[in-house]
Amino acid sequence: MKHIFVLLAVFLLSCSGDDEGHPDGEGNGTKGTLKVMSYNIHIANPPSEPGVVDINGIVNVIKEANPDLVALQEVDRFTNRSGNDLDQAKEIAERTGMNYYFAKAMNQDGGEIGQAILSRYPIEASDTHLLPGADGVEAFMRSIGVVRIEMENGQKVIFGATHLDHLTDKSRRAQAREMIIYLRDTYPELPVVVGGDLNMPPTNEIWNLLNTAFTRGCDVVCPGTFPASNARTTIDYLFINKTADSIFEIDDYYTIPETYASDHLPLVMELKFTTDQNKK
Repeated sequence: MKHIFVLLAVFLLSCSGDDEGHPDGEGNGTKGTLKVMSYNIHIANPPSEPGVVDINGIVNVIKEANPDLVALQEVDRFTNRSGNDLDQAKEIAERTGMNYYFAKAMNQDGGEIGQAILSRYPIEASDTHLLPGADGVEAFMRSIGVVRIEMENGQKVIFGATHLDHLTDKSRRAQAREMIIYLRDTYPELPVVVGGDLNMPPTNEIWNLLNTAFTRGCDVVCPGTFPASNARTTIDYLFINKTADSIFEIDDYYTIPETYASDHLPLVMELKFTTDQNKK
């Protein structure tokens, strides 16, 4: 039965949906390198301007950073608060000239909220996997969205965007465990890179669980990501699975000091491809 579910997940990943955009064009990263970003965009609402949606604020940050792949959190789609005719993922993708995939987490204010992935590479396949909270406690439904891309050197990569619950460690632990199982069982041989707002510091004991499957981009000292105006807390991360760790080296890991567009700082990780012996 386990094999049936794995095959079904792979089949679903191979199917394209209405939430995926495919502009023409290849990735423009240097061969053998991958620049990835994670950014909680706070529904494109600048903290200094309550009620305002400023898509260009987010677009400008992304265009200046020039990443190959972006994991966005708190992305609205057709909500009353952001504009019931506004698909934020699609709009940001069009203005940055990138491909996109929206991964719904739950219904929100007449529309949907979730993660979005932007890619300079064509998106070969995509999938959304729900991450329920723990039983017996108040929790928000979360999800992980993933895409498969191919680098210039032919290396296939899975890139994911996620956002764990902000209420309790019990739910975050359940969601982290579900994410590990999903990625391990669905992509057992492919390199996986994930960006997300995990709503917990680097010292949280849930990292003991996550470290069994992933290598965090920051080791002992992680840059603060929240709040953007005085980033004294780290809750946003970029991390890679063991396969990715065997073929990439983490060349750089840093935040961008952008305080207007969101209440989180954008986070960037630069990966360098180190071998062609493990291509999958």
